[in-house]
Amino acid sequence: MGYFRPLTLASFQVELIAWGPSPLLFHLTNLLLISGAAFLVVILIRRYTGDAVLAGAAGLLFALHPWHVENAAWIAARTDPLFSLLLLGALLTYERWRGRFRGLPITCLVLFEASLLAKETAIVLPVFLLALGFIDRSRRPGAAEWTRGYLPIAAVAMAHFLVLRPMAIGETGLRALSGFGLYWVKKLIGFTVAAILPLHVEILERRPLLWGLLGAAIGGALLLAGYNRARRIPPSALAAAMMFPILLGPSLISFQERFLFLPSAASALVLASLLRACGPRVRTIGILLLVSVWLFSLGNHWMGWREAGVVSVRFVKDLTRASDRPEAQEIVVANMPHRVHGAPVAGNFAAALQLSGGRPMQVIPATYVDYPSASSDSLAGRPERAAGASLPYAEVRLHIPDARYSRLVSPVQPGQGDAVETPFAEIFFENGTDLRVRIPTARDRGRVAYVWFEGRLQPLF
Repeated sequence: MGYFRPLTLASFQVELIAWGPSPLLFHLTNLLLISGAAFLVVILIRRYTGDAVLAGAAGLLFALHPWHVENAAWIAARTDPLFSLLLLGALLTYERWRGRFRGLPITCLVLFEASLLAKETAIVLPVFLLALGFIDRSRRPGAAEWTRGYLPIAAVAMAHFLVLRPMAIGETGLRALSGFGLYWVKKLIGFTVAAILPLHVEILERRPLLWGLLGAAIGGALLLAGYNRARRIPPSALAAAMMFPILLGPSLISFQERFLFLPSAASALVLASLLRACGPRVRTIGILLLVSVWLFSLGNHWMGWREAGVVSVRFVKDLTRASDRPEAQEIVVANMPHRVHGAPVAGNFAAALQLSGGRPMQVIPATYVDYPSASSDSLAGRPERAAGASLPYAEVRLHIPDARYSRLVSPVQPGQGDAVETPFAEIFFENGTDLRVRIPTARDRGRVAYVWFEGRLQPLF
């Protein structure tokens, strides 16, 4: 996959050895990492601004950002809170080193390399420090800081990407940065809107202009209110706004909620600074508006991950039972869940079977479908009419509206009236929302076929 994140994988392995595949404890680790990052955000902002109240407010906004639900609920999303915690630690130890300028910032260098081993996005550290020195005149680096601070940090980054990564996986991982253009700008605008209105990605992407204008209106109103009262834009807000795109950096290659984890520390400081600069009435209105939107989004995200969790548990249990059939050698699912209410379900189900005590075998999706809820199934009517089996194949009729949290993910429809043939199924597209899935029985190969119906797997033959 082009990833080189041995520290993140090692954290999973250590937990697996320590307490086995316990979802509760894996989730607890993610929550502790998020809490630790929030703690360091408060400490670091206080160090940069000298304002404990502002640091506390920004840290609170950071900790409660609704998009962090993904980092807590999805165990595999640990990469972002882990690398962020280590990177924030590197920044804090660098600050302490700056106060003395003795030797090299060894602790900072070690934490920086550890953050790179957790996720390659940590490469933003040298750029962040350069920008910080440019923004704050009192922090302009002298000769000693250049030679003993900036250059060793740059050397660690170069050694990681030009030596260590190629030795481990054969490539530097810098190709993703070559696609900078309008696409990245659009993603930056999207993340900026999400910093104020953190609605679900699917909500934002369906009406980007509406939410973009609303986010700009809210941000502009806070900026204008703060400026009219203080006759200047708070320096902390300006500095944090400049740091926001730097912290996003390589994450602009895609629009994923977990990518906003570290950059939301900067956006939280912007919001806290602007709210504090406003008059009491405007501040109260702004806080109430943010609280309302954020609580709605928190509830929506929590509901989505809970629905996806319910589906995951049921799906793996039903797969385990299917693998117990003596004739089963491979399992084909006509309409396999991909996402539920915007949260992922798809994964390595062959590995899930082994972890759950089932017999190891291939688990094959004839189609991958996004569902709006745990009870959705996409069947075109009652199962006795929409699904059936008669040798030499089973056939399932699906109706998949292209709506929020609902779509056909795979295979991609080639065009109206066309068909797609795979080694495991034939898919016939009848129009934009209706299709037929035909699965050959192939009893000689031990194939068993299932359909996802009302939140459970049902056998087709």
